Amino acid sequence: MLSESQLAGFRSLLEQEQLDMRERLQTLDRRLARDDNFNEAEDLGDSAIQVLNKEEFLFERNQALERLEVIGQALQRIENGNYGISEVSGKPIPAERLEAMPTATTLVGERRHP
Repeated sequence: MLSESQLAGFRSLLEQEQLDMRERLQTLDRRLARDDNFNEAEDLGDSAIQVLNKEEFLFERNQALERLEVIGQALQRIENGNYGISEVSGKPIPAERLEAMPTATTLVGERRHP
């Protein structure tokens, strides 16, 4: 089991990543808003670049939203007292794994079945 000190460290790490992801989302939202305000491109090449940029920003935004959800779930597990416990086997997840991947929900080698 994780100590209170370890849990506090993981909480702090997750909260910082959550803050970083929120800032990333704000940046992407500003870029998307700026791109939406562009006038129609004068040529096909410029238009294609604008579309590709917007698709890239939307993809990055979706990834950031997904990561925020996973981080939120990890923080909720800390609050619920089941952080660091495998959702598959119920066994403790080693601290080393959580240090490498603080949002881990399984042991290495375990798979969740749908």
